[in-house]
Amino acid sequence: MSLFRLLLVGTLVPTLNLVNQARSKSINTFAGPYIAIIHKLDSCPSDGTLQLNTRVSHFNPSRPYDLPIFTGNATLKEDLRDNYWSRADLAVRSNNQWKENAFIFNFPKQGCTAIREQVPDFFRVLAKLSGASTDKGTPCVVPAGVYLLKNEMVNLTFPNFPVIPYARYRFKVTASHSRNFDTPLLCLAVDCEAIPKP
Repeated sequence: MSLFRLLLVGTLVPTLNLVNQARSKSINTFAGPYIAIIHKLDSCPSDGTLQLNTRVSHFNPSRPYDLPIFTGNATLKEDLRDNYWSRADLAVRSNNQWKENAFIFNFPKQGCTAIREQVPDFFRVLAKLSGASTDKGTPCVVPAGVYLLKNEMVNLTFPNFPVIPYARYRFKVTASHSRNFDTPLLCLAVDCEAIPKP
């Protein structure tokens, strides 16, 4: 009888363990590598020196790696250089309300360089349209003008932020000549989401 029990336990327990492992789910994490989705991109009050008026294509969950398509225009009434103070203020959606100031990023005197380093593929599109240099060894300058974005695919990868908490975000990007941001030259309000990479 004890030999029978030993054989039963010796074969049944590992078999049940394998069956249980096949049914188990992975543990959801709160942060990790992500895909950025833009739900809405709007201008907010500014003096209009720098404007981005674009529409972004909708996200298709069945094809998560398809790049979003930007259509619209970027209007620069003066050259975009590194003489701007830039700020990104992110609010996170939690418990059915927005939690303001979840993340605040300041980029002092890095207007053009901040775009080139933080959103390199969008800068690639802007450089292609304006003739600006993408070389990091040269000063960052985008000449004044109106640049039309016609079905431009943009990879929304942020190399300095490879991992962030998965959530819905509302962020406001502003740029000004001084650090007090009294009258911003640029203001963008973005409703976006970070979802796990499949």
